[in-house]
Amino acid sequence: MEGCDFFAVYDGHSGDEVANLCKSMLYKKIQQAILALGPDALTRKDDIVALLKRVFIEHNKYLASVIDTLDDSGSTATVALVTSTQIFLAYIGDSPCFMMHPQSGMILEEMGKHEPSLAVETARIQAAGGFVEIDDYGTPRVDGMLAVARAFGDFSLNWKGKAPPAGADWTKMKVTAHPDVMVWDRPEIGVLAIMSDGLVESDSPTLKPLAQVSHDIQKGLEASSYNLKGAADKVVMNHVRQGGGRKYSGDDLSLILVNVGTGTVIEGGAAQVPAVKLQKPPTRKSKGRRRIRTEKQSRLIKIFSC
Repeated sequence: MEGCDFFAVYDGHSGDEVANLCKSMLYKKIQQAILALGPDALTRKDDIVALLKRVFIEHNKYLASVIDTLDDSGSTATVALVTSTQIFLAYIGDSPCFMMHPQSGMILEEMGKHEPSLAVETARIQAAGGFVEIDDYGTPRVDGMLAVARAFGDFSLNWKGKAPPAGADWTKMKVTAHPDVMVWDRPEIGVLAIMSDGLVESDSPTLKPLAQVSHDIQKGLEASSYNLKGAADKVVMNHVRQGGGRKYSGDDLSLILVNVGTGTVIEGGAAQVPAVKLQKPPTRKSKGRRRIRTEKQSRLIKIFSC
């Protein structure tokens, strides 16, 4: 069977159970599902896309069965499967991902994010009995609480009590784990960047453009002689230091860089910085009782080889 590599960032909020269970279990479930499709699975694009959507929902159902909803944690997920020719990117929430040229810094491909204010998200939220509210910082939130419209967990926003309604459609809940899936061809030269949204946040309400993040990564690659781990470390630490000597008080950070150029060995490097527990203004991910910061969870692993 053709080999495949798995890379992911899980951005937890309001506790760490969901993010930890995603880190420890989701790649195994995706691996098992791919193996069950047969030896030519990775050449069947539509089947892999459908598989990722199905496994995300199945994993969310599993989480609901083992997590006390009073704990009420949740997590975004940005997951990349890298085959010999393509990248399958499945995501829920707002942990950014893009593919860039390592020398020029030009963004070749980028994903979207699931903000509650998007028409398709607002329509689903309202149809499920919820509402979207803009907070004092201009951030749209599901039921005035959660700043992403799709995530694992966050079950108290979807039902009361400890079990979902019988016959519930898990793709149509206020906060769903039904992912969007993008398929990118691997370029001759390219680096895949997956990160937590802390890397696009700043002291102001304005988010850092992804083009600026790509530029920062390109500079980090140059400074580290194109060592992926070294570049990730430089980008994360430069973000921490951007406060001009003040103690870092921002969101926790994760950055994964992966060489996805064709004809090269797939390799990755990652860097992380833990969160500071208290911060004002509140995180874009949570508000009020959802202020608890958690460490980002990242996963770099070879799923299977030929």
